[in-house]
Amino acid sequence: MQRFSIRRLERGDAAAFGDIRLEGLSRHPEAFGASYEDEILYTETQVADRIANNIIFGGFADDGALLGVIGVGRSGAAKLRHITSIWGMYVRPEARGTGLSRLLMSAAIGEAKNMCRSVRLSVVSSNKAAIRLYQSFGFKAWATDTEALRIGDTYHDEILMRLDTGG
Repeated sequence: MQRFSIRRLERGDAAAFGDIRLEGLSRHPEAFGASYEDEILYTETQVADRIANNIIFGGFADDGALLGVIGVGRSGAAKLRHITSIWGMYVRPEARGTGLSRLLMSAAIGEAKNMCRSVRLSVVSSNKAAIRLYQSFGFKAWATDTEALRIGDTYHDEILMRLDTGG
């Protein structure tokens, strides 16, 4: 079984994060609200700023390769601070089925539970593996956003899920 280390990304991880982010956006455009066309324009400094201003965890192989990422975000608005969002989860194909997704999600939820009462995420309705993963952590679907994303002439629904932490 492959072992991974999970840690919060730092500014120095900008190139590796930019690469994996663009890979996810290009391979699975339906899984992200962001687009490859927009993010390919980001400079390494902009990516480093994004890392510095967010909580982003990376899953690293023993050789140091970044194989997966997940973000945790919290609104600065006073009325929304009780909600944390999980965003941008992507695991490279060679690391799928290894437990890395579960490790990344555990890190994100552990961080989120310290900050909020409710953890929320959205997932494209066709991604059954991700939905099962999120459900295994206790996330429950609370709405479906029909035609949430448009890619070319195709619309994709997103399932909105939440995990109440009681915090």
